[in-house]
Amino acid sequence: MSGGSMQLRMFRRSIREGKSLAFACQISGISPAEGKLIIKDDEANPPPDDAYQMIGTARKEDDMARGAKKKEDEVEQIGKPDFDRALRIYREDIKPAQAKVGEFAQEQSTAYKEIKKDCNIVPGAAKLAFKLDQMEDTKRDDFLRSLNGLMKVLNIGLSADLVDQAEGDDVGGVIPVAKSSRPQMMSVN
Repeated sequence: MSGGSMQLRMFRRSIREGKSLAFACQISGISPAEGKLIIKDDEANPPPDDAYQMIGTARKEDDMARGAKKKEDEVEQIGKPDFDRALRIYREDIKPAQAKVGEFAQEQSTAYKEIKKDCNIVPGAAKLAFKLDQMEDTKRDDFLRSLNGLMKVLNIGLSADLVDQAEGDDVGGVIPVAKSSRPQMMSVN
């Protein structure tokens, strides 16, 4: 299918169904300015029918479970390269996605620089802690046990810090043991 990204398909479907530009932009995540350009381009160059189908919903009946083909029956047909279509896919799907990724990456980079500069925390450690915070409890426990075991085998730990010793801070283990946040079974009388 060459109908564009899921966003573009959602936008086109909404416009075809008579929805407003604002509504189509809101549900698809496309800006109003970009939406106007898409409408203008679609009027000049009407998109094919598959440009309105949601990705993954168009299946032919013969795509369903089939028996394996024999090697003799398989014939690979090499089609003529469609450079115009490739360029259209690049401009409509890849390039806008790269721009959005770049914007988000810039925002994240700025935030991690602030964590490093203003909070005096190593960004790599912050990223790992935030990743652990997003894991479900069982996966996080498994990850931390594996990390702890490997750190012991590799003899990796915190070095004795004179400032911590002077202030009387006990650094303790690198991976703290926390109270479980999992629900516990209750006895029924």
